[in-house]
Amino acid sequence: MPDFSHLDLLDPKTFDGDTRPLMDWLCEKGVYYDPNSDMWVAASYDALVAVAKDPETFHSEEGNVPKLPNDPSFINLDGKKHRTRRGLIKHLFTRPAVAKLEDHIRDAVDKLIDDVIEQGECEFVDALAAKLPIQIITEMTGIPPEYREEVHRAMDVFMLGGNGPDHVTEEVNEAFINFGFIHMMLADERRENPQDDLLSIWVQAMDKGEMTEDDVLFEHTMMMIGGSETTRNVVSGAVQVLAERPELREALLADPSLIENAAEEAIRWVTPFIRMSRTATKDTVLMGHEIKKGEEIMMVYPAANFDPTKFEEPYTFDIHRDLKSTKVLSFGFGTHFCIGAFLARLEVKVALEQLLKRIPDWELVGAPERVSSSFVRGIKSMPIRFTPGERLGAVAAK
Repeated sequence: MPDFSHLDLLDPKTFDGDTRPLMDWLCEKGVYYDPNSDMWVAASYDALVAVAKDPETFHSEEGNVPKLPNDPSFINLDGKKHRTRRGLIKHLFTRPAVAKLEDHIRDAVDKLIDDVIEQGECEFVDALAAKLPIQIITEMTGIPPEYREEVHRAMDVFMLGGNGPDHVTEEVNEAFINFGFIHMMLADERRENPQDDLLSIWVQAMDKGEMTEDDVLFEHTMMMIGGSETTRNVVSGAVQVLAERPELREALLADPSLIENAAEEAIRWVTPFIRMSRTATKDTVLMGHEIKKGEEIMMVYPAANFDPTKFEEPYTFDIHRDLKSTKVLSFGFGTHFCIGAFLARLEVKVALEQLLKRIPDWELVGAPERVSSSFVRGIKSMPIRFTPGERLGAVAAK
């Protein structure tokens, strides 16, 4: 196996190209100290779970993004503070609450397909994969449609800062400021006219003294990032692999009951977020390695999701894979398990159902352009073509 100890895991170029040899090396190391990033790394399935399930020893309150300071969103809180803040909105993200959105999500997917179906081709990421989750999460937070595109552009730029301190540029800061202006304007509106949305809940909490203005702003920002990136990258990755392996697409068309499991396999296969971090609250031992109080631990999710001791033939996209006995770690583990996991799963499932139903013969037009990042795994651009069809409205009119 090649030695990758010279690589800096905070460098976006480290994750360009074929990362399978790197992931295998990381997973075999399990836990190790990386002098290049001056951090411990937890990369095997068991190592990552051990860190994630023990917030008393490995806490989040010094930040979740390696080498960057924390912010006041609940992802950077632990214990009672985390439970209280998360509890304000968790009722909107339970499985039953999310299930009520299925028809609306399906309608949103169909409208996006309608926009391109007569053309027989599109740039898939921009036309559908990115637009679907940004629509749903902006609706849930309370951002009106007229601001959706501006917020989308701001988040795309702001995400670049997740690569590390060297990437927090003036452009990144400006994107955050632009989003902040929209956020503050809408927060003021919600104070005067509360709605059934997340922003109204946060503003009410602020007025009760339970949250500060900064708390609300960063909570909103976190929700926009998590709510848009996961589905965008998973749907794109699924469309790519199903184009490359048409026999799987035929199997899903023959038995649509397999789509839900295929969506979960796509969540493992893509693993949209590469890493998060924790900080040791005390001297401790992690899988035989002595970690000192205050040292940072980077959790590398793709390596854990391709751990061959947990997932047989991990580099095979298997729509029949048993993903119930061994949970996929793309949404994290333990108390910080992603609050939007049920929503993302539903969005991916519904998107695949409607794509298979309405443009089942899609194929790639050239190689997809991948995002260069040490924070997220995704596709920047992916042109596809398919047999042109009719808009749903045109079909209904006949």
